[in-house]
Amino acid sequence: MSDPGLRFSILGPVRVWRDGAEVEIGSPQQRLVLAVLLLAEGRAVGHDHLLDAVWGEERPRAAMSTLRTYVSRLRSALGAEAIISIGSGYALAAGACDLVTMERLANEGRYGEALALWRGEPLAGLEGGYAEGQRARLGERRLAVLERRLAQEVDEGGHAEVVAELTALCGEHPTRERFCGLLMLALYRAGRQAEAIGVFTDTRKLLADDLGIDPSPELAELYQRIITADPTLGQARTTSPVPRQVPRQLPADTADFTGREPEIDEMVAALRSGHISALAISAVSGAGGMGKTTLAVHVAHRLAPDYPDGQLFVNLGGSGTRPLTPETVLARFLRSLGAEVPPDSEEPGERAAMYRSTLADRRILVVLDNAANAAQVRPLLPGAAGCAVMVTSRAKMIGLSGVRQVDLSVMSHDEATALLATIVGEARVAAEREAAADLIGACGHLPLAIRIVAARLAARPAWSVARMRDRMADERRRLAELRVDDLAVEATFALGYDQLDAAHASAFRLLAVPDASDFSLGSAAAVLGLDEQDAEEVCEALVDVSMLESPSPCRYRYHDLLKIFARSRPDDEDVRRAALDRLLGHYLAGMTAAHHLTYPGAPVSDPGRPAGAGPSFADEEAAVTWAEDEEQGVISCVHQIAQERGSALSDAIRLLDMAADVLETDVTPERYERAAGALVEAAAARGERRAEAHARCVRGGFWVNRWLLDAATEDCVAARDLSLAEGDRARYADSLNLLATVLSRRGSTTEAIALYADAVEIWRGLGDRSGEAAGLGDMALALASVDRIDEAVEVVELADRTVRESGGGTDPDVMYRSAVVLCDAGRPEEALLRLRKTRKAYRRLKQRVREGATLLRMAETHLALGQPERAVDCAEDSLGLMAEAGDEWIQGKALVALGEAFSRLGRPGRGVACLTEALEIFVRRDMPEADEVRALLDRDEDSRWDTERKETTLTR
Repeated sequence: MSDPGLRFSILGPVRVWRDGAEVEIGSPQQRLVLAVLLLAEGRAVGHDHLLDAVWGEERPRAAMSTLRTYVSRLRSALGAEAIISIGSGYALAAGACDLVTMERLANEGRYGEALALWRGEPLAGLEGGYAEGQRARLGERRLAVLERRLAQEVDEGGHAEVVAELTALCGEHPTRERFCGLLMLALYRAGRQAEAIGVFTDTRKLLADDLGIDPSPELAELYQRIITADPTLGQARTTSPVPRQVPRQLPADTADFTGREPEIDEMVAALRSGHISALAISAVSGAGGMGKTTLAVHVAHRLAPDYPDGQLFVNLGGSGTRPLTPETVLARFLRSLGAEVPPDSEEPGERAAMYRSTLADRRILVVLDNAANAAQVRPLLPGAAGCAVMVTSRAKMIGLSGVRQVDLSVMSHDEATALLATIVGEARVAAEREAAADLIGACGHLPLAIRIVAARLAARPAWSVARMRDRMADERRRLAELRVDDLAVEATFALGYDQLDAAHASAFRLLAVPDASDFSLGSAAAVLGLDEQDAEEVCEALVDVSMLESPSPCRYRYHDLLKIFARSRPDDEDVRRAALDRLLGHYLAGMTAAHHLTYPGAPVSDPGRPAGAGPSFADEEAAVTWAEDEEQGVISCVHQIAQERGSALSDAIRLLDMAADVLETDVTPERYERAAGALVEAAAARGERRAEAHARCVRGGFWVNRWLLDAATEDCVAARDLSLAEGDRARYADSLNLLATVLSRRGSTTEAIALYADAVEIWRGLGDRSGEAAGLGDMALALASVDRIDEAVEVVELADRTVRESGGGTDPDVMYRSAVVLCDAGRPEEALLRLRKTRKAYRRLKQRVREGATLLRMAETHLALGQPERAVDCAEDSLGLMAEAGDEWIQGKALVALGEAFSRLGRPGRGVACLTEALEIFVRRDMPEADEVRALLDRDEDSRWDTERKETTLTR
């Protein structure tokens, strides 16, 4: 608290002075809010803690609003900057408090001055459980300081002067043995041995009668020394005390320290000035190279003035093979503090007890760097509340009570850029911003890696940043590049890896096999060959030692460089390949289950391997959610299988084929096209002609959806020829149906209808009712497009009947096609009912593009029903979805429907604008709908000319 104009008192009634004048601070509850903030000594106090302190369990309904009012009034009285908001709480940021001053004076041995600050009962006038508890604690603190003052006076020869005061205190606090002991010692040194013995006798009787206990060993020992007239007991200290040693052990601060401001603020707030009732501990955890030690040393230097009795620092060697034992560290610390170190003893806690006693009246900051675990740290914690401890460790210190955890992650892009510029030079980085960003990305934003490449660049002024970036481009050489002098990222990672037992080291290597940037618990279990419960234990153990990250529950990831390190560790190739195969099996089982739920009755092509145990889903929504969560992993797995010789290529194709049904591929089709392309190339290279035909059908479907008809034709023709040669009738039917769709979109509808019919016959012969229904639906659309309406209705009704007879419930794709045909057949009411059901189905399946197409058809149907207002709503909704999903054919058709609706509503200007925008899309994509739009624009132009001519005639 830095404002010298503000002064607070809580060692009595809560009072405030501002620039020497006392300030009115309101009601008792408002003063209690201030007291809670003062007792936190600058640290943030959460809303819940404040609410509990003021109202306990009987909070009024408007408690939070009232709390904000109290804080607002206090800010008005103290100054706007006196109380700041931090997260979901407040902190007092200004002023001096008598409690803090009392603690400082007491720690400096100025006990009389410290006690003089008490002005009666602390927090006087404040009520409630919190206030009572704090009053009792502060009262205990006053007695502790009083004990230290009286002990000091007795020790320095003032025993005679304190006998009366001690006699009174023993009467007030008869069970407080420290007062009794001081009175016995003072009486003995004053030559009143019998009275000293009498004090012990009375105390022993009182304890036995009231509490049923004996005096403490310390008091009993003092009694024995008094009755035996121990000559050393009567010697008061007459010489000045030996000055205390003040250790200053912090390593030098890093001159170019950059960033980490949120973490610094959090740690300083937690550790500044210690805590009144409990030891303040801040533990920084994170993977190797995150800058834990650098941050801790930097914060320790900031805090050093708050701990005038010194700063202790030790590297505990927790990441090495021989971490320091607590006994060794305690001996070092005791020597640094000027205390005599007890010899090795059978009692393991003796040094720890002496360490705590030595720090009992000091304000010391203890930095325990590179800790192995909480067990190594626990004996090194001071017992004094005025001290503070910082711990750094790769493992989280979850075993320490009251610890404030700071999980250190990679630097933000701005922090990383600033660090690079600080070391290399602002001008060099500014001149190559893009290369610098790429270099930082190659470093994974890891502070140690950035510092290493920056140091190498600084030592080589002739090198460009781009050259360093290019040297880092090859992942196989990247760790070798991240080395300078005694700094090396690989060596840092190795320290953590070498701490793992064989099982966790194996898991660390295996989990790096998948290429995906993160992975689910289910995927981890598959890779490790464990059930999910055991896999979670393994993954969480790796997270605890910062060898793995968990960005959200049951999801895990590596830091980029740590993944490269994991992959660089030697492992049996068969073991690695088996892990990838188990992952493929997991995805295949899950996607098969999802496909059965979302497309009931549809057969899964090429059974291949039997689906193993995988995730199960309560409903289709859960299935689609799982597929969405695993989408990146599925696509990455497909790419890996394509690159892996001897892998189950047909299973990977099957997986991508099902994913294309379950997931919405239209939003980011390029990823699926690249994956399918990798499978096509791999199958061709291996001579797996049946697999190549399947992969080309999958990719051809993606080309068709994007209206890339030349590419689609090439794949469809190749798939047709390959499947025919291989005798794969199911794939042959797929290729014919796709080729028919390409022909239909090119206007060759008669040829398309014939191919659709051929595909349907093949599917019917194979007993594939789902394929048969889909082919019939496509054929019906083609028939309707050339005004063969009666045939189209007959075919689409057959498609509906086929779906029902297959036992698969309803197929939204077939229902969509039947609605389009019925609208063309002059049955818009029936069409609208089906479109509404179709939209619900697509929304449930999270198929935004298909929902957008359905909304477009609903707009067209409303136009057919003479409802242009509703058509506008549906067309606008369709365009809204397509703004995200990006299907240009649907966008163009929705704009046509919107233009037509506006024209019918008497808003020709907006209508023409919509049609013009649609024409631009269709012309750019070379779609046949462009001619239709031109005709509509010509019609509207003629209509507008006729209207203007009539108006002119009427005017004349």
